[in-house]
Amino acid sequence: MHANETSALNAGETAQTMPGSVYVEDVPCTGRLSVRLSWLLTWGAKGGLAVTDQALFAGAQFALNIMLARWLAPAAYGAFAVAYSVFLLVSAAHSALLVEPMMVFGSGKHLEREKKYIGMVLRGHWMLTVPTGLILLTVGFFVGPFYSQAVGRALIAVGVVLPLLLLPWLTRRAFYIELQPGRAAAGGVVFFGALVAVVVWLHAVQILSPATAILAMGVASLLAAGLHLAWLRPQWFHDSRSLAAKEVASEHWNYGRWVLAAVFPSWTLLNLYYLVLPAWFGLKEAGALKAVINLAMPATHSLIAFGALVLPLLVRHRDAGGLRLMRQTVRRITAVFIAGAALYFVFLWLFRMQILHLLYGGKFLEYSGLPVLLVGLVPMVVACSVTLGGALSACQQTDRVFWANIAASAFALTLGLWLTASWDVSGAVGGYLISYGVLVGTLGFFLGKCHLGVEPSGDRDLDRALP
Repeated sequence: MHANETSALNAGETAQTMPGSVYVEDVPCTGRLSVRLSWLLTWGAKGGLAVTDQALFAGAQFALNIMLARWLAPAAYGAFAVAYSVFLLVSAAHSALLVEPMMVFGSGKHLEREKKYIGMVLRGHWMLTVPTGLILLTVGFFVGPFYSQAVGRALIAVGVVLPLLLLPWLTRRAFYIELQPGRAAAGGVVFFGALVAVVVWLHAVQILSPATAILAMGVASLLAAGLHLAWLRPQWFHDSRSLAAKEVASEHWNYGRWVLAAVFPSWTLLNLYYLVLPAWFGLKEAGALKAVINLAMPATHSLIAFGALVLPLLVRHRDAGGLRLMRQTVRRITAVFIAGAALYFVFLWLFRMQILHLLYGGKFLEYSGLPVLLVGLVPMVVACSVTLGGALSACQQTDRVFWANIAASAFALTLGLWLTASWDVSGAVGGYLISYGVLVGTLGFFLGKCHLGVEPSGDRDLDRALP
């Protein structure tokens, strides 16, 4: 923080808050350096736990896919992939209506009554996922006879355990309201261990299939969410006069409807090229694109994990110091993210041949040139999209995020398709990168036009806003 900023920090000296203003700071230069180092160490530690949390849950899914690809027939693994893609679409809607609004309102408006609020959100989870699960179960019965029995059975399994599958997605994010990612990561340990153990057992007794693999995910999710709930201790029932269900539902809908509307454009941005490459060049090219994009996943998953901390942090800085403080935080965090992404790019490019040999046993070496060069830039644009999108969400302007996704999808459907048709995998990665660049540019433009409907509260101590 700088001396002329609107914040006041206690760094061994007395920081005085002026009535009627936001914050005035009287901290010597050495004190400010100490505050910065303390802030970076604290936030870095929490960020490391957030990365661990993300790595455990994402790593469990990665391990599951590796085991299924090795142990199931290709058609059976394809059936799992189809059912899982449907689950991801539903999970995006669940996140739009429950998870992301919870992180915004739980970190701000409802922070003082957090247990009651989380209990109400959990009740909403069951009200949303049980009917959706029944719909998927019904669809699975109809899909089986007319499309594929394996896909039908897998969709039935998704429908049966859908409330359990999505429960840890909600409970783990509840810990980010209090900036306690360590407890979320502990649930990740349980999820990872349980999922791998159950799938290995299913293979050993020769009953592993797409449907039983999904049921194994349900078992692991139940154990992880159970641990989370034991720590969260939400208040399931409370006086409706202090927190009305209608009020919470209205807040979540007003916030999440634009996020929900952005689900399909966002899905198009990420999945379009996997659909068109097989039609134009064959399944091998689609597999090559996936193999190349996988190289960016460690960095992008880490950025997404840090992004889970960014949103509640920006909400608190918005409340403590208004847009000026929040934008300063966005610039600082974005710079750190881009620096990390740049280091990852250098590492990936220098050791690309060794990495391809290690991951794919010498396959896809023909894509080690331009495709790897382009995919190495993906974490940089993702870094910007995480912070800019988080800032707009913190301002509760999710409609702007929706329109940014629309703009990016428009480029994917035009220039991205042309590049893919012209240069197959390299063109697809280029289209993916350009579309994300459009997303970042549009988010940045909207953030520059952002405004708040309320003034920051001058009676808060900024130390509460920091992690």
